[in-house]
Amino acid sequence: MMVLWKTLILGLLLLGNAGVAMGQEIGFDRGQIFDEVWELVNKDFFDPQFRGIDWENSRTDFRPQALAAASHKEFSDVMGRMLAELRTSHTAYFSTTNPKRYQLLGVFEHLAPDDRLDLLEYDGIGMDTETRGDRIFIRSVYDGFSAAKSGLKFGDQIVSVDGKSFDPLVSFQGLAGKPVRMEIRRSPNGPSEVLDVMVQKLNGRTMFETALDASVRVIESHGQRVGYVHMWSYAGSKYQDQLRNHILYGGLKDCDSLVLDLRDGWGGADLGYLNLFRDAIAQTRSQGRTGAAANYSGVWGKPVALLINERSTSGKELFAYGFKKLKLGPIIGRPTAGAVVGGRPTLLSNGDVLYLAVSDVWVDDIHLEGTGVEPTVEVERLLPFAAGADAQLDRAVLELTGGG
Repeated sequence: MMVLWKTLILGLLLLGNAGVAMGQEIGFDRGQIFDEVWELVNKDFFDPQFRGIDWENSRTDFRPQALAAASHKEFSDVMGRMLAELRTSHTAYFSTTNPKRYQLLGVFEHLAPDDRLDLLEYDGIGMDTETRGDRIFIRSVYDGFSAAKSGLKFGDQIVSVDGKSFDPLVSFQGLAGKPVRMEIRRSPNGPSEVLDVMVQKLNGRTMFETALDASVRVIESHGQRVGYVHMWSYAGSKYQDQLRNHILYGGLKDCDSLVLDLRDGWGGADLGYLNLFRDAIAQTRSQGRTGAAANYSGVWGKPVALLINERSTSGKELFAYGFKKLKLGPIIGRPTAGAVVGGRPTLLSNGDVLYLAVSDVWVDDIHLEGTGVEPTVEVERLLPFAAGADAQLDRAVLELTGGG
């Protein structure tokens, strides 16, 4: 039961680019891996009716395509198309050439021991992208890493990396400790500019702890101090411990209010994490022989606003649902992804990962899969050429300070 619950709270939807390398040679038996994936779905997918499709027929249709794949990219694309026919979240194929495969293995700790760095580490700069038509835009800039330090921003179009087409892994592979020249564009018709960005060795298990800590800041507005923290991942109690330390004991404890950012990244939050923002059970006061008295309640106890968007997934959606039900504060942004089923990853024999929905989920008898959670204040954040502008965060600050 504990394993199932951990699956539910850590289950995450991966959105965005598949990010597989182009032209990479296949060093595995295509038929063996195809059969491995097909059998796992056939045995463990949560819906015995396979969402209305003929799963046997899927093998007939897609196996020849997988066998004919000329590269790892083509093979991954075939597997992705087959799994997409199941029309559910938490079901996807992540190859060794996808940066998010390393992050996924970092989330599910039983699959990758800390000493298996080959399963956890990859070369990158700390960002995520989204493709719009034939253009690639920066969707997330993870705090504390070289992309942020070099000045890359939400909404930047990536034109090239070292003069070549961008690939989220190949563009940086083997270059840790060295700079790359990234050509970007910040307006649709304006000139491009070039930034030198240092490639880093990223660890899928620890990078979002670093990003959380680096996101913490205080925003001064209308004579008030608003704390801000971005939960790039909420997949595990270690992130809740980080949050608690920042807002109860650290640099945000004396702020007048708090913005908790659940946009993008990974899901995984537990409904119990909401207790940090509920009314205190009791107030305690302690005082030593000398010095001022110290008060402690174990909860935040001050105004808090939540940021959500279409990439707030899974456990983050459960958190947002509970936050809204308890009326803990305004929820600003866009409706969440509607990706609330229990997912389980499997490390395949070739090192790729199958992520598979293995259990359906209801909250208060509500099926959030395909529905999501609506914000109380809907605000769009436009991506292309945004130059880092964040109307959702700006509105949250106004909501908290009374400046709107």
